[in-house]
Amino acid sequence: MSKPLPIAHHHRHVIVLPLLTAAAIAIAIIASSASFPTAAAFATSATAHHRHRPRVANIDNYDATSARYRYRSYRSSSTGRGNYGSSSSPSAAMRLQARWNWNANDDSAVAVVADAKSLIEEKIADTNRGRSMRESDRPAVRSLLSDLESLCAVSAPARDARMEGPWIVLYTDAPPPSNGRLGFLEGIAKQVIDLNEGTYRNELYVGGDGADGDENAWLSAILDARWYEWDGVYLDDPAADDDDDGSGGGTAVAAAEKDPGATTWKVDFESITLSLFGASIFTQRFEAGTSRTWRMSYLDDDTRIVRAGRTGRGEDDWIFYMRRGASAAEGGDGGRT
Repeated sequence: MSKPLPIAHHHRHVIVLPLLTAAAIAIAIIASSASFPTAAAFATSATAHHRHRPRVANIDNYDATSARYRYRSYRSSSTGRGNYGSSSSPSAAMRLQARWNWNANDDSAVAVVADAKSLIEEKIADTNRGRSMRESDRPAVRSLLSDLESLCAVSAPARDARMEGPWIVLYTDAPPPSNGRLGFLEGIAKQVIDLNEGTYRNELYVGGDGADGDENAWLSAILDARWYEWDGVYLDDPAADDDDDGSGGGTAVAAAEKDPGATTWKVDFESITLSLFGASIFTQRFEAGTSRTWRMSYLDDDTRIVRAGRTGRGEDDWIFYMRRGASAAEGGDGGRT
């Protein structure tokens, strides 16, 4: 009969196994750190078709009930499903936008915004925050998110005070670890923004509890970064820049953006820290110039949509749908306190 392991030796196994798991996850994070910062948040320019959608200047005076009915009828119709987002067939929500620009708090505007959110949340329910969604279903979600984006009543969301604080990712089409998956583990993706300091933290929590699932987590990954208003110059990323003239991303300007800083931040990554049971076990600093763009395409009191990309061009963006977090988790350190 084999001898039982000494207690001290047994305890070493209990400690070493989680450490090995954390080390493996750290390697995975480093390998994919280029995409991680989009985990909780966000954003490049909208896609070209979204940018150039037409607006209808005149709108009937809908009441809240008929606005909701017309919107849902459009979304459920074969025409709506087939043509939503195309320049030739603007949605019911888009047809209402001109009126909402006059009074975003109008009952009909509020009702349709609420309904747009409801349709999004119905579609992403039971998809594990988008991680288990079939690729074939993602275009429909993007369509619904674009609908809500078209209803944004804020002209300069990147400068709005409501950006401040914690935000929880409810859905994203980004790959790991940006989608909250760390190796074989899955967690909560969160962002905490400090407008006064010009900083933000992308945070991932595994095994947490509390209202947002980010408290008392046994594993966390925290990315610290700084944000600045984007000047409209595309980020220099040869992997994403395939222009025929061979020009680098840093030499091209988003000419269509009259005031890119009103909607978009350039974010510079500083470091990422992995913590196990509240103790920091690994920190990796990013090389200078590691940056992305975040386009805030929708913002209200409790909801944000962000498009996060490598260059600012739009074709390389990932989309994030978020709700306001319950708390900043003791300054953003989640389970580490």
